[in-house]
Amino acid sequence: MQTNSSLNNVILPGILLSLAGTFMFSLKPIVVKYAYEIGLTSEQVITLRMMFALPFYIGVVILCWIKNSDKRRAYIANILPTALLGVLGYFVASYLDLLGLQFISAQLERIVLFCFPIIVVLLSYFVFKTKLPKNIWWMLGISYTGILLIFAHDLRVMGSNVALGTSLVFLSAIAFAVYVIYSKPIMTKIGSQMFTSIAMIAASITILVFFVFTQNIKTLHVSNHAFLVVAGFAFFCTVIPSLLVAEAIHKIGPELTSIVGTCGPVITSIFAVILLDEAFTIYHAAGLTLILVAVGMMMKPKIK
Repeated sequence: MQTNSSLNNVILPGILLSLAGTFMFSLKPIVVKYAYEIGLTSEQVITLRMMFALPFYIGVVILCWIKNSDKRRAYIANILPTALLGVLGYFVASYLDLLGLQFISAQLERIVLFCFPIIVVLLSYFVFKTKLPKNIWWMLGISYTGILLIFAHDLRVMGSNVALGTSLVFLSAIAFAVYVIYSKPIMTKIGSQMFTSIAMIAASITILVFFVFTQNIKTLHVSNHAFLVVAGFAFFCTVIPSLLVAEAIHKIGPELTSIVGTCGPVITSIFAVILLDEAFTIYHAAGLTLILVAVGMMMKPKIK
């Protein structure tokens, strides 16, 4: 039986890893919005991002293969499910999110994605029969009331495309939630770094193939400034946080990892207001507060 001390030695590093990953991921909509402002499309952003990130993940795979010769059989056996999850989590989910960001504010995008912890809990219940929190329906009601407040404000200010953008981002959240709940069992077999790297390599290849068949390859020739923006996006908002969050999931599980991400919308709102001059109205404050309360209700028994 584990002592409190040994549990803390696992949980505290996992929480810190999740917090660091959440901070970097929270900057994603800010950088993407800026990329759109300088003329890049969602297809250019996702393709260039993966082109920059791909060498890092290939390097991690090579290192893991060399260092862990005893796990090579497990690596090979789990390549296909890991690759499929990677395509779902880092191509389908990412592309839907980027498309949605064309129509909604960075704050609304992050708020919608913030339903992700509750989606994970619900999917875990339906897939793995895990126990639901007693007040889950209150949590759902409170969180979606918060989203509707901000959605109604943005719909009035930004127009009817907000509904389309919100739907795309919500589908992105569902796709990534599926990725998270199925990733944990495979991570225990091959490790979080190898899992994430194989997943990202599979997603990168899929994105490149998708771009070749749907876009003009010449559109990848962008300005040096745009290259630097996407390179920073790839490294600081993709490579590093994906490895941090994967290790957090490995240490403390998908539910607690997603719950630790409660600070994400707050970080995004602060930077969206400062850097993008987005409005932060009473609707945003009330909506954000309601969602924080809902996820906090879910977080309380986990902390205990």
